Amino acid sequence: MLHAILIDDEAHAIQSLAGLLALYCPNVRIIGHASSVADGMALLREKRPELVFLDVHIGEETGFELLEQLKEAPFQLIFTTGHSDYAIKAFRYHAIDYLLKPIDPAQLQEAVEKARRKSASRLDGYQLENFIQALNGKQPEQLTISSSDGFHFIDIASIIRINGDGNYSTFYLQGGERVIASKNLKTYEELLPAGQFIRTHQSHIVKLSCIKKLLLQEGSLLQLADGSEVPLSRRKKEAVMAALGLR
Repeated sequence: MLHAILIDDEAHAIQSLAGLLALYCPNVRIIGHASSVADGMALLREKRPELVFLDVHIGEETGFELLEQLKEAPFQLIFTTGHSDYAIKAFRYHAIDYLLKPIDPAQLQEAVEKARRKSASRLDGYQLENFIQALNGKQPEQLTISSSDGFHFIDIASIIRINGDGNYSTFYLQGGERVIASKNLKTYEELLPAGQFIRTHQSHIVKLSCIKKLLLQEGSLLQLADGSEVPLSRRKKEAVMAALGLR
């Protein structure tokens, strides 16, 4: 059983979410709700929930202002929002779940199940700081990777290349470490800074600064700093050469 609180300034939104949880997520018990940032903070301290549903817009305030007051978040967090483009990239960057209103029951069930499975993973102060910086438009230094065994917090500077295989992506990092993420390659193509990373092939993204040699043979290859070689497709060749200053 997950003990949850709901923070939203609209009474009908709280009632709607409570109804959906009762119908589709019987393993969630609502132990309180709040309609302002101040009341939400008080409720968090009093109830110490395991799961928090937090609205992006709370009157004239935002759920992010509540997070800025926390040194850490010892609970699972699911944002709710009626704005499909608001802060979505920041949510994805830090593997923070969000639900678009009106909330779809199947997506609600999926988010709650992920919260249940990942109950040992929390947002610490450093992650919260990175998340707030991302919301304020600053390029994050870390990327949160969701994998089958939990969350991995990867320094973007340590990424050499990423290899995609269906719904999974393998990150190759400095020092030889590998991390398998349960997201497809396009997810990370959209998240990572275009000036630093580039798609070279249907199955490969590489860091531009890690490209050491371009082998212009039949079936072009890129040789990287770790000694690996990745293919350069005909469709991507012109863009890659331009990014390398060869056009």
